[in-house]
Amino acid sequence: MKAKFLFASLLMGASIFASAQGVKDGIDFYNIGDYENAKTILDRNVNSASNKAEVDYYYGMIDLKQGDLNAADKYFKDGAAADAKYPFNLVGQAAVLLKNGNKSAAEALFKQARNLAKKNVDLECAIARAYFFADPTKYESQVNKCLLNARKYGKTSPQPDIVQGDIYFASQDWGNSMASYEQAMGYDPSNIESTVKYADTYFKVNPELAIARLKDIIQSNPNSALVQRQLAEKLYEHGDFVEAAQRYGNYINSTQNHFPKDEARYAQLLYFADKFQDCYDVASKLRSSVPAGSSYQVVADRLMLYSLANIGKWQEAYTVGKEMFSLRANDNNSYNLKDYLMFAKTCEMNNDADGATAMYDKAIELNPDNLEIARSLATQAAGAKDYVKALKYANKVLASDKVETKDYAMMANVYYQQFADKNTTAEDKANAYTQGINYIDKALSADPDNYSYVYRKMLLQIANDANGKGTAASTVEKYVQLAKAQNNVADFGPSLQYAYQYLAISAINNKDNAKALEYLRAWHELDPSNATVEKYIEALSK
Repeated sequence: MKAKFLFASLLMGASIFASAQGVKDGIDFYNIGDYENAKTILDRNVNSASNKAEVDYYYGMIDLKQGDLNAADKYFKDGAAADAKYPFNLVGQAAVLLKNGNKSAAEALFKQARNLAKKNVDLECAIARAYFFADPTKYESQVNKCLLNARKYGKTSPQPDIVQGDIYFASQDWGNSMASYEQAMGYDPSNIESTVKYADTYFKVNPELAIARLKDIIQSNPNSALVQRQLAEKLYEHGDFVEAAQRYGNYINSTQNHFPKDEARYAQLLYFADKFQDCYDVASKLRSSVPAGSSYQVVADRLMLYSLANIGKWQEAYTVGKEMFSLRANDNNSYNLKDYLMFAKTCEMNNDADGATAMYDKAIELNPDNLEIARSLATQAAGAKDYVKALKYANKVLASDKVETKDYAMMANVYYQQFADKNTTAEDKANAYTQGINYIDKALSADPDNYSYVYRKMLLQIANDANGKGTAASTVEKYVQLAKAQNNVADFGPSLQYAYQYLAISAINNKDNAKALEYLRAWHELDPSNATVEKYIEALSK
């Protein structure tokens, strides 16, 4: 009876004696090759394991796969000492011996293991894996013999086909690998390992079907951390952000066997969904749970900063941003473009002009090919009447090897705004006019009939002709000609009225009443309700 119970337990799969869901989760992660997370989960749940020998076996296998043969061998021996009747630690010791070239000693341990569990499918699969891990070419015949035995011992077990799928996968034979995993799923539709491996492999070919498979398996394994995580992540990769967020939330809230990466992903998805307060709450919880020095400190702070900025809590965002940038002060790779731009905006909202400038400079420094940042900042600074900053960013653009004609026009516009500002000194006005004309002429030399460039030159020249002497007349006339030639000429009404006003006034000042009447009538045609224009027309017509 005791032997029958042992054999029945072995037939249940890799999680032979485990009763705690946590240990099962750790084994599931090990089975798909996620050794780091597998070890984390086993560490969390080792005290709830019903069989220490089993946990030692998986600790040993993790070390074996990661190349630490000595540590692996110690775990296998500790496991064998804890339960001499648990055969898999003998297989683990044999795997170490095989890897070290001691085939005869290894096969003696395989024989001992087989005596403990005769004609057992899972044991044969474990031995096949040991041979394959040691040298898949040298031990090809032994691997095939073990799989032949396994199929004979467990005709409906998914394990032999899972091993075969892994062998195909190792040689990048994706088609046969998927076929083997699918065959395993046919034997046991509730098997987690075969379904997850199939979904991972098939996702590149047919993501919808891969996701459907994971949704099927979660029905029979609702408490599996691995299945919940894989489904949530595949939905994320497929762009199904709303459902991915829901699945991540369920996964994180239903089990302790999740990781900082999962909480960060969940917070990110909440941010994508514009659930900024929820994003902040999840990120804040993550921030408080990770140890000092963890990369997830920056990740959590980032999402907290973004969320606070989006809900207008600028003072709190400022505090979080300062902390975030203090964590990796000398590691530029820790931060991205959006981090710098978001915190720059936060600095501005907290009247920290120097902080904002430092962030903008860093954004440009680390993203020199993204000239749109500097262009935008030059325009913003000019609008805010900070001409020193505006010229600084505009010059960054002009200094690049990707300068465009529009950049000369941008520089001219900065100088125009400086010239038109009543607070600009006479000396600076003179320089602004000279430089503005210089840059707009550069733009016009490349594109002489660009009405927007002609318009900018017109504005600058009119602003410089305070007495209306007509020095801007030729540029204004050209603008009128170009604007009237546009298909959407109605949209140019206000600028044409401004142009005709200047031309009419300068004609009057130069005592050319005939020209003045011509311009006034053109102006009145665009603005027929303008009584002042009517009076001027009437007066000059007498």
